[in-house]
Amino acid sequence: MKILTKVNNQELSKYLKFTNSFLYGLKNYSVDYYELDINEIKCLLNKYNDIELFISINKNIFNKDLDDLKDKLIELSKLNIKGILFYDLSVLSLVKSLKLDIDLVYHQTHMVTNYNICDFYYNLGVKYAYLSTEITVDEMLEISDKTKIDLMVYFIGHPIISHSKRKLVSNYYKHLNKENNNKLNIIKEKNRDIKYYIEENDLGTNILTGDILNGSKAFLSLKDKISYGILDNNYIDDDMFLKVLELYSNKLNEKIEDDKFLKDIELLIGNYDGFFYTKTMYKVKK
Repeated sequence: MKILTKVNNQELSKYLKFTNSFLYGLKNYSVDYYELDINEIKCLLNKYNDIELFISINKNIFNKDLDDLKDKLIELSKLNIKGILFYDLSVLSLVKSLKLDIDLVYHQTHMVTNYNICDFYYNLGVKYAYLSTEITVDEMLEISDKTKIDLMVYFIGHPIISHSKRKLVSNYYKHLNKENNNKLNIIKEKNRDIKYYIEENDLGTNILTGDILNGSKAFLSLKDKISYGILDNNYIDDDMFLKVLELYSNKLNEKIEDDKFLKDIELLIGNYDGFFYTKTMYKVKK
């Protein structure tokens, strides 16, 4: 397994001691990533010529986007890109019809939940699958045992809960006749002490968990079963994130015992483990 770091800046030197794999969004085509345009991607690859770079295209694609998307995919295929994460099936269709030599990552957020769907896309030529954050460790282990596709799992960060193409924050403040100058807003459940982050960009509105996901225990079970573990530093203090990244790197290289790894991570980011050990989908009994 390698650590794939989803970062919110272009200064990678501080991370390179621990990983050389990075994940960004393509400008105007990603809904919850730090975005780069084609020229910025070229500059990043020239500056850091030994990195693995994954690019996410995870917005809904409309007819008006297709010609530009086609041009962007052709340009990306000429660069030393490790892979493209896709949500909309137009990306897969264009890559296949244009016969582009670039690896794809199936990433339909909440939909990548079983080995059958992973094998379906593998048979279409897709190399990787980015597993949903709503399935358990046991389900991920089963998928890894029964699929041929290479797997990615999200371990650290504020996972996205939902995305809407509507400008929910702007509309809310417009209704109140108030100005909103915050990049990040916080909403809370009425009857539970749970908060969520809500952010808005040109493509719509994202709702994220307010707590940082701590997948360190799941990581110990999965690290020998998957290709990439994703650590996301969006809305996490950078010094804290670097400490987490170092701990993951040390554990991968067996420089730290399991108990100390788990304890040190929890001290940094808390113990919220999402759905790794909480089943959310049940098979209806006969």
